[in-house]
Amino acid sequence: MAKILQIIPSLDKINGGVERGTLDVAKELINLGYGSALLSSGGEMAEKYKYRGVEHYELNLKRKGLINFFLIKKKIPKLLDQIKPDIVHIRSRWPALCFNKIVKSLNIPLVTTFHGTYSGNNFYPKKKYNSLMTSGDKVITISNFIDEHVRFYFPLCKSKLVQINRGIDTKYFDLHAVTEKRKENLLSKLILSEKVHIILLPARITSWKGHLIALEAAKIITQKDSSLNFVILFVGDEEGKKSFTEILKKKIKKLKLDNKVIFCGNLNDMPAVYSIADIVLSTSIEPEAFGRVSAEASSMTKPIISSNHGGSREIIENKITGWLVEPSKPNQLAEKIIEVLKLPQEKKDLVGLNARRRVEEKFSLSEMLKKTMSVYENLLSTKKNLNN
Repeated sequence: MAKILQIIPSLDKINGGVERGTLDVAKELINLGYGSALLSSGGEMAEKYKYRGVEHYELNLKRKGLINFFLIKKKIPKLLDQIKPDIVHIRSRWPALCFNKIVKSLNIPLVTTFHGTYSGNNFYPKKKYNSLMTSGDKVITISNFIDEHVRFYFPLCKSKLVQINRGIDTKYFDLHAVTEKRKENLLSKLILSEKVHIILLPARITSWKGHLIALEAAKIITQKDSSLNFVILFVGDEEGKKSFTEILKKKIKKLKLDNKVIFCGNLNDMPAVYSIADIVLSTSIEPEAFGRVSAEASSMTKPIISSNHGGSREIIENKITGWLVEPSKPNQLAEKIIEVLKLPQEKKDLVGLNARRRVEEKFSLSEMLKKTMSVYENLLSTKKNLNN
């Protein structure tokens, strides 16, 4: 039985796209009869599928730096000998720096996934670091946007690229699967009335996700239509960046939006969170590598307004499956929010149904898993032929 080892810095983000995708693949490997192992710094998601047979090994891959690099390097050969993987799949640059050469020296097929644009490609040392993610025998790109980015900056790896769109579990993110009790519990927990328009921004609390743009748009909405009763939910983890949260809170106070914004932190039941939203926002000021929020909201048939760049443009067909606005344009965002809120319900329902259909056809979890398994099977077959 072949075993595939996936390596990721940590598994402590409940709603992280990379983490969720890693776990989805780990579970599917078990379903198909493969051995499945994870290596990370741990976290609350690390043991999620242990009962299914997914192994988890712990190594401090969150801490970077020269000292930790040499400490990790000493442990890698013993770890790999213990795990005995037939394929290693690395999903982040720091683990790639630590593992790549050792994995290759042991003739273990290597898969890398390019999960982001990774800034600094005009600066040689940073570009060299980013290029670690192109060193796999197969290099998975998670969207057409990322595929084009890699081809532009790292043209020598074109022959190894495999584009596999990130996949959404449409059975999990299904409006009809969310019970009224789950909705009521959430509304009660957040002390929200069903009469208020709920605008959801599900994203890590970090500057590039566009929270400040959303706040400016909220202020403009109050000025343009003071009778509109709405609240914005910021759902996401601070990731230790409390300084940016303080910037947001000061901005809220300055704009007199204290009764319009709720910081919810991480919430486990994201389908229920989406289900209570009247509008979902993806306000990133930098391009999303894939656009998971756009895809999840679409799968939930919820009206989604996204920034017009990056992977979101592949998911949203403007005015057909959602709405696109130019990034960092709060006036445009405010106008679009008002417009969508005031649309007839049947129009919003039609857009939502179109959106879910598009996700099912192009961004389904089953398609992502099928294509990922195909990459593994191809490498295992090649390895077997070489050994013979």
